[in-house]
Amino acid sequence: MARRGTRLRTTGKALAALTLGAAVLWWLLPRTSGVSWSEVAHLIGGIAPHRLAGLAALWACGLLVHSFVLTGALPGLSRRRALTLSLTGSAVSNVAPMGGALGVALNCSMARTWRFRDRSFAAYLVVTNVWDVLAKLALPLVALVGLLTAGGLPTRGLRTGAIGASALLLVLVAVGVTVLRSDRMAAAVAGFVAVLVRRVLPRAGAERGNRLAEALLQTRQRIRAVVARTWPQLTLGMAGYLTSLAALMWACLHAAGAPVPVYAVLAGLAVERLLSLSPITPGGTGLAEAGTAGTLVALGASPLPVVAGVLLYRAFTFVLEIPVGGLWLGLWLLLRARTARTAGAPPGPAVRLPA
Repeated sequence: MARRGTRLRTTGKALAALTLGAAVLWWLLPRTSGVSWSEVAHLIGGIAPHRLAGLAALWACGLLVHSFVLTGALPGLSRRRALTLSLTGSAVSNVAPMGGALGVALNCSMARTWRFRDRSFAAYLVVTNVWDVLAKLALPLVALVGLLTAGGLPTRGLRTGAIGASALLLVLVAVGVTVLRSDRMAAAVAGFVAVLVRRVLPRAGAERGNRLAEALLQTRQRIRAVVARTWPQLTLGMAGYLTSLAALMWACLHAAGAPVPVYAVLAGLAVERLLSLSPITPGGTGLAEAGTAGTLVALGASPLPVVAGVLLYRAFTFVLEIPVGGLWLGLWLLLRARTARTAGAPPGPAVRLPA
């Protein structure tokens, strides 16, 4: 009964989050672009099925490229299991604000069934998230270079964002490299965390703080070993994934009738990647679409095909991941239960998501 109540609460939160995201998108996008939903629906409905199939294939290729980042961050992870983590984690994360914690909980349960240690999975989380953040911060710089090379004049907001992201990127890289290379710096960071825990939890904080500091130092050693061995794969995989996303956005815009140059696509992708981190709605729904379309229109593109192209792009990179990832999760659970029955053993602990 308690498990059923937890599932109902989780489902209710997911539905409420999706409703909020849809409402923000429905209200915000027409007001920022001046384009009606009926015009957008008519344009997207006229795209030939074979072009949609090609876009879907391009989206699938991007997921395959991204799997190289995951296998590099967790040695021993197969390509199929990397795709399982990617799709199922995205499906869960895309249905709730701050849904990343739900996706992490699900992926952690999966990693345990594959006999990966929690310490290895913790290192995997840190490495993948660091490379993802660095990629999101590097994109505005790449977009700015593309605009300047093409002779375009970027807006003040894009210039400020690119400069700020570039400065933050350099700081993060410098801090990360220092912490990984310097035992003294790593010990200082761990000690600071321990002191912080003791102040927040004065009664039991000393013991917890010491355990956390020790765990951080152990995780740092694992991260250092992983990065030293697979950083070329991680970097090339992430660069390839961003390239596939840019190609997908360019193809979606062209399918909708918006011949946007490459440098403008990079600017739009930079804005979309940053706004997708917004905790207000799942995946930044509403904000990401409006911001991306606004950036492309500001760079000279026509509003109607741009809005249609951006919505088509988000349909592949956000919406489609929910049913595909949900189906993938269902098949994984079914195969897991069937394997357990064949082996004559119980299926093990069920995958539970936090309420």
